[in-house]
Amino acid sequence: MNGYEVVSLSEEEVERLRRVYDDLLALAESSVPSVRASARAAIAHIAQALNGEGLAYELYTKNWS
Repeated sequence: MNGYEVVSLSEEEVERLRRVYDDLLALAESSVPSVRASARAAIAHIAQALNGEGLAYELYTKNWS
């Protein structure tokens, strides 16, 4: 065990991410190349958040020194 706490999304957070994902899918079809590229990159991050679990460790906290 690595000693880090496993952090999971709440159901409300999952629902919010799914709504964002759906909006980004629509934007990924934009005729503006920069919007299309940005939306597609963001989709990958949202999908990763929906599919994975997080670990609570210092990189993701406000405890930077």
